[in-house]
Amino acid sequence: MTATEVRAPQSSVPKPAKRRSGIVTALKGHVDLFLNAGSLIATTAITSLFGFAYWWVAARTASPEAVGQASAAVSAMTLIGTIGMFGMGTMLISDLSQLRGPKWELITTCLLVAGSAATVGGIVYVIVAQLWIPGLQAALGGTFGSVLLIAGIAINAVTLVLDEALVGLLKGPLQLMRNAWFSVIKLALLGGLAFAPITLTGNELLLTWVSGIVLSTAILSVALRRRRIIDSARPRLSLLKGRGKSTFDHNLLNLATYLPRAALPLVVTAVLSAEANASFYTAFMVLSFLAMVPGNVALTLFAVASGDKRALTSKVRVGLMICLGGGVPVALAVSFLANPIMSLFGAEYAETAGDALRILALTYVPFVFLHFFMAISRVQDKVRGAGVFSLFAGAAELGAAWYGGSTGGLTDLVKWVAIVMAVETVLVAPTVLRVVFGGAKRRGDSANTTIMTLHERAWLPLEYIRTVGPLYGVTVDGVRRALIGLHAADPKHRAVSKLDRVGARWEHMNGAEFAQFVHRAVQDSGDWSLDMDGMTRKLQSEPRGIHPIRILVGAGYVAIKVSHAYGDAGPVNLLVHELVLAASQGRAAVIPPLERNRMALPKAWWKQFGTKPARWKEGISFARPPEPVETRMRKWQPNLTVRSARSATTLKLMRQWRDEYSPGVTTSAITFAAFTAALNQLGLKPDTGGATFLADGRRFLDKDTRIDSNFCMGPYLSPQNMMDPASINTTIKNELATGRILTMMVLREGKIALDGAPGMPDPYPSELAIPPRPRLTFSNQGRHDLLGDLPWSVGPEWRVNLSVPTLNSPEGVTLTTSEMNGVLHLEATFHASTFDPNLISKAMEMVLADPSALIMNARRESDEATQVLARV
Repeated sequence: MTATEVRAPQSSVPKPAKRRSGIVTALKGHVDLFLNAGSLIATTAITSLFGFAYWWVAARTASPEAVGQASAAVSAMTLIGTIGMFGMGTMLISDLSQLRGPKWELITTCLLVAGSAATVGGIVYVIVAQLWIPGLQAALGGTFGSVLLIAGIAINAVTLVLDEALVGLLKGPLQLMRNAWFSVIKLALLGGLAFAPITLTGNELLLTWVSGIVLSTAILSVALRRRRIIDSARPRLSLLKGRGKSTFDHNLLNLATYLPRAALPLVVTAVLSAEANASFYTAFMVLSFLAMVPGNVALTLFAVASGDKRALTSKVRVGLMICLGGGVPVALAVSFLANPIMSLFGAEYAETAGDALRILALTYVPFVFLHFFMAISRVQDKVRGAGVFSLFAGAAELGAAWYGGSTGGLTDLVKWVAIVMAVETVLVAPTVLRVVFGGAKRRGDSANTTIMTLHERAWLPLEYIRTVGPLYGVTVDGVRRALIGLHAADPKHRAVSKLDRVGARWEHMNGAEFAQFVHRAVQDSGDWSLDMDGMTRKLQSEPRGIHPIRILVGAGYVAIKVSHAYGDAGPVNLLVHELVLAASQGRAAVIPPLERNRMALPKAWWKQFGTKPARWKEGISFARPPEPVETRMRKWQPNLTVRSARSATTLKLMRQWRDEYSPGVTTSAITFAAFTAALNQLGLKPDTGGATFLADGRRFLDKDTRIDSNFCMGPYLSPQNMMDPASINTTIKNELATGRILTMMVLREGKIALDGAPGMPDPYPSELAIPPRPRLTFSNQGRHDLLGDLPWSVGPEWRVNLSVPTLNSPEGVTLTTSEMNGVLHLEATFHASTFDPNLISKAMEMVLADPSALIMNARRESDEATQVLARV
């Protein structure tokens, strides 16, 4: 095992770790997608449910003429309000995430423009209805009704844009709140009017609808100001400069997708009958309820990925998983149960539209791909092309519906629409699938590349350094010849390949290419004054590159920086042993590659949990570090460093103390407890609420299964007493007995399969908590006696055997322990810009000098504190 590079939270007060679902942890990176898409879906569900209740109450408290007038007005509000948005909502979704200045100035400007455009549209609608359409003239409800309708159209357009702006701000729950209040308020107002001694007309019904919009928006305004979300609400028309083309393109795409579907019922009525349209509209309503999932997920995908286009691949993968994994089974069930579902609306509905619903349910998959195609086109700034495509596609659907209805019945009409949608899916699917499979650049194993396994990709951003010495007979040329010989024998060996951090691949080279590559990979330290710590720090300071192994040789030492994708302590010890021996003997290195076992982890997990349901709950519940609390901060710059120490007598002292005071505990638990106690005694006040303990997952594999790369995990554990070896030993033992680390590994690799893996670590923060407290990571690498036959120039007690990471959190202190030929080796990795290196060195010296004294002193202090509390 190697010391994992975990960024610990900056908490000033240690708290017991909370247990959270591992599944939630694995999907943490997509909370924005789940939360905002979920809020949109919930909005549709709530407005549909309360809308049904509203019209049910209206039908029983008002005359059919009043309900007809109100429903016509609401339809006009929806249609003209949607047109009046003029693409402002989707333009905001695209631009808000990238806008660095005040966002609400642009939002209020768009609200003003949309409201004005919708007002003009409302006036035109009223004039046309008054002068040329007698049926609509009767539905206007006089002067008051006309004015109210125009106001409603304008207000509705404003709130439609506002809802999409909230999605663009990734504040989807707030638009859910507004729509929920709107649904409740208009229903409550209608209920109040129902008990009033008046005769309800269409104007009163429309007034409840408009009042619901106004009051819900007022409630939203209070919530926005209370949460201080609104920065500056002053409209500035100048902000629209340069956004005209984008707005037009978004509006074209919106209308090209909305209007053809809205016109389908009119086509059914025109070519068949009003009775056929009643059945079709009911079936289409069921499909629309299904299609709201991909529609809302795709809209949220557009909002999320607009601010981070690099996240497009992972978000599309997760979105498709939601829509296809959850929606396809439901769509198939609807298709299978089409007749019973339609019979809920009446026997005649099942007879006339049962087959139509069965076919419509199968168009769910085309809906998914079409929605995702539009979202991807918006993110990739190909909106106009998608709009033109949707324009022709909508016309083709309407034409197919007209042809099918003219030559047959409702079933034929729906069948021809489904055929056109299937053709559309074939045309747009490549765009979607290129995004899904393009992120990983998967081209399969070839003569020149090998795709990394998931556990290799999981560790790709991390590296660690092994430094051994002093040695004799090991030169730069010797190490290069050893690697060149290994390449000649096996050019696909990972040690002689090149890292492709973006594509997560091992790139293989021919002999001439590798001869040049190895000269950059293996170099003289360049400074004979550098000691082993100096060589290690030099490698630590180098940026990550294309070398799976980077080697410095000099002053009798060999320092090897190894990508964690290559392996942990097991494979790396074999590498170090063979390279050093081969270099000293002037021969080629011989390192047989192990089988790339991609199924080892799933098999191990299934063996541990799959057949044992009683373990499932325990297997997905993990301890996590406490949440950081607010504290004073100071400016900070990273300065990663390492301090090392060793002793040939400490292990004997530990075993003597263990046999007398704490039988059964491991020497590593004693070391960890003593180091924590030493830091505490020196006044550094480490976080004793818990620590990260690296554990090897190979213990859960079958005996004949070997892993050639990295198979470890670092769970955060909270021993009852971090300065008591027995407490640490029991906690680690209990944790390993659960096998939870296998679930952690499965979830991490599953997330990588969907999300991809970064090739580089996240950047360091720029601030540090005051005062800093050591956040501990412990790694016990076990026995390194394999290295005992290297050409050492000194005895075991003087040999250097360092294992250190190249990354740590600002407050992180990683202690790595190992044994070699009876000598205990300690390495502490931390930032000198956070902690005094002299204090860290002093803590290790105290551990090696008398670990039992540190532990016993800590016990006495704990007992005294307990007695004081008891007296109080």
